[in-house]
Amino acid sequence: MSLFNQLEKFGKKTSLFNEKGEILSYEDLLLLSKNILKPLESRKLILILANNDFEFISCYVGCLRKKIIPMLVNYQIDESLLKNLISIYLPSYIFLPKSREIKINNYKKINTTRNYTIIKKIKENRYSFDKNLALLLSTSGSTGSKKFVRISYENLSDNTKNITKYLNIDSSQKTVTTMPSFYTYGLSIINTHLYSGASIFVTNLKIIEKIFWSLVEKYKITSFGGVPYFYEILKKINFAKMNLPDLKYFTQAGGPIGENLANYLLKFSEKNKKKFIIMYGQAEATSRMTYLPYKDLKTKISSVGIPIPGGKIILRNEKNENSKKGEIIYTGKNVTMGYAEKIKDLEKGDENQGVLRTGEIGKKDKDGFKYIIDRKSRSVKLFGHRVNLNDLEKILDEKNYKCLCSDKNNKIIIFYTNKSYSEEMIKYLSKKTNLHRECFKMQYIKNFPINDMGKDSYKDLK
Repeated sequence: MSLFNQLEKFGKKTSLFNEKGEILSYEDLLLLSKNILKPLESRKLILILANNDFEFISCYVGCLRKKIIPMLVNYQIDESLLKNLISIYLPSYIFLPKSREIKINNYKKINTTRNYTIIKKIKENRYSFDKNLALLLSTSGSTGSKKFVRISYENLSDNTKNITKYLNIDSSQKTVTTMPSFYTYGLSIINTHLYSGASIFVTNLKIIEKIFWSLVEKYKITSFGGVPYFYEILKKINFAKMNLPDLKYFTQAGGPIGENLANYLLKFSEKNKKKFIIMYGQAEATSRMTYLPYKDLKTKISSVGIPIPGGKIILRNEKNENSKKGEIIYTGKNVTMGYAEKIKDLEKGDENQGVLRTGEIGKKDKDGFKYIIDRKSRSVKLFGHRVNLNDLEKILDEKNYKCLCSDKNNKIIIFYTNKSYSEEMIKYLSKKTNLHRECFKMQYIKNFPINDMGKDSYKDLK
């Protein structure tokens, strides 16, 4: 069953509202989604440039209800990267903001809304899709990576219900969009609140704008979520002195937050009687795998907590299948079906069978609380967005920049040996990925380190 098949029961209750004073009830949301998708057929792939607005959310809800498979992409994606994805996945439909309309060969316009256009592939594909496939999310939304996570209807339903359970989300609550909707954490907040009949303040306002917080207070927002960078900004704008009487709790995921910042937020929560909940998740687990209950925050401040309801974690190393330190292995119904790198992969069934090797090294304490201490993969969380360092190197290589990329202290370090390279390299990378220039730092080295196998030695870059 689709996650949103029972939204009718919330009737005239407010589902979405924005700073312009526009309001959609659940009835309005369902009607808008029906009108947007009226000419579309079920079990087809639709590539969506996702933004935080009424029409995107209505389209997304309608896709899940009508069994159309949405493939969510950063609405600011570079045009050449977008066209590359289209050539790889050959979507039957594309949902484009009018501000991003581009000419794509072999597609024709079939529907328009106030802010979006839907185009359809003229010559249909012969590919079929696994019957359980519900959604595709990018593993690295900013770099235009062709690798997507294949998410089933059961994955979405199970993870949403369990998150709703441990956060006690109900129809009385109001949240706000503080993250992109193509990002697993941001989308999860939309999923859980619509599923519960709650209301969502849909906005693209920045948290550094005073009007954002005045509206959060005015509209009596009860919760919000953010990545570590989000909370670093909050600290800089003196979040501790804000008056938010209706706020009940706030959540964090998207990478390690750091003990100092966590303690700052703990003090705020204790002083103002709000709950601060730390979580850990990956797109490969639909969204979230663990949470740190507020009652344990003070004594377990650097922990990612315990598994969500229905989930289980073991730590595996070569000597012991369930040790106190090792790779984090998560099991649960929210573990996704596997990856896709081309349209043919969408025919595949469940390759993971409920087991996810996270690529992260963890430990557990005597009470069973988990801590992340290292990473095995070449993907990093940067301001909450996963960035694949191999993808960055490929983007640079296409421009004839021969570099190696690593990360340190929430920055991507670009190592280079050619002294003629300049800051233009960062400017180019920032434009291609939509990541701020402050995310990158150039580092000259005489030679790239090589390991015994004759390959680049990334550990020696550090």
